Amino acid sequence: MKRILLVDDNDKYAGLIEEFFTGRGYTLDRAGTAAEGLEQFNAHPSDYYRMIVTDITMETQLAGISMLRKISRLGYPGTVVIASTGFDFPGVIGMTRVLMRPYGVHFLVPKTTILARDFRFYPMALFSAPVKEIHDSPADASPEQA
Repeated sequence: MKRILLVDDNDKYAGLIEEFFTGRGYTLDRAGTAAEGLEQFNAHPSDYYRMIVTDITMETQLAGISMLRKISRLGYPGTVVIASTGFDFPGVIGMTRVLMRPYGVHFLVPKTTILARDFRFYPMALFSAPVKEIHDSPADASPEQA
C-alpha cells in the first residue's frame, strides 16, 4: 500500500497535500503535531510509510525538524522525506535556498520519481520553483542585485 505520513498543523496546506496525493492512489495518515507524527511513525515498522511530508516550524512542543531528527535515528530506509515551512527564517539560520509556502503541490515530488519508486531525501536545491535564493548580506550582492 502506498502510504504517506503528513505532519502539519495548518489544515489549509494539509488539505492541499492530501488532495494531491490521494488523487494519485496514496493513503495519508495525518498528524497535527510533530509529537503525534512521531507517535504514528513509531507505531509501525520503519518501511510502513513511503513518504513523510512535514512542516518544520509548527507551533508545538516538538517541532517538525526535531521529529525528523528522531525519525532519522530510528531509520527510514526507502522513505521519501519532504520538509516544508511557511516561516521566513532563512537569514536567521544561514540557509541559501528555501521552499517557500504557499506552493503548488506539483513542486513536491517529481512524478517520474514516484513512478520509478526512486525514494530518498530531497534537498531543497532540487526544486525548480518556488525557490527563494538567499544572499548572505547586502554587501555580498553585486550593485545590480542590491
